[in-house]
Amino acid sequence: MKKLLVIIFLSTTGTITCKAQLIHRTEDVKLTLPNGTYKLTKQQVDALPGMKLSGKLNQSYILPYNYKFGDIYIGLFRVNKDSINNNLPEKKNSYDERYIFLKNYGNNSYNSIIKNIGKNRVLLIKYTVHDIGYYEFNYQNEAKTLTQAGEIEYPKDQQEKATKLLNEILNSIQFIE
Repeated sequence: MKKLLVIIFLSTTGTITCKAQLIHRTEDVKLTLPNGTYKLTKQQVDALPGMKLSGKLNQSYILPYNYKFGDIYIGLFRVNKDSINNNLPEKKNSYDERYIFLKNYGNNSYNSIIKNIGKNRVLLIKYTVHDIGYYEFNYQNEAKTLTQAGEIEYPKDQQEKATKLLNEILNSIQFIE
């Protein structure tokens, strides 16, 4: 009996302390999140500063997949299969227009770029507001039929860690076609 209790205790302790990589998978995409990342519950998301949404607000913007990596928040949207919304140059122009207000208020941190990652393309948006850094990305398959969008929010002093995390996520995205 003592051996059984010791085995159960060690198994439970190992499970709790093990920080294995987390796999985010849907029917359209698979990506790997780094060791130490954990999925947030709805209550944990609501408790994040600026994340609590009123029931009266448009619920279409709510990110269905929410994760935390230390002090860094990761949000992922469902894969977009709509060809009209998968036009990255048009999306870039839309983001550029939407965030022009930052420059109008003296904040020159906004940057957007479309770049290739292998045969796929990604629209990357980066800006900082009140010592919080933001990355937004739209990662598109070669056929331009699927786009995985997401965002990363991080304390400004953790930009290097957030950039590394972003690159890990983008390099791990695999579309299931």
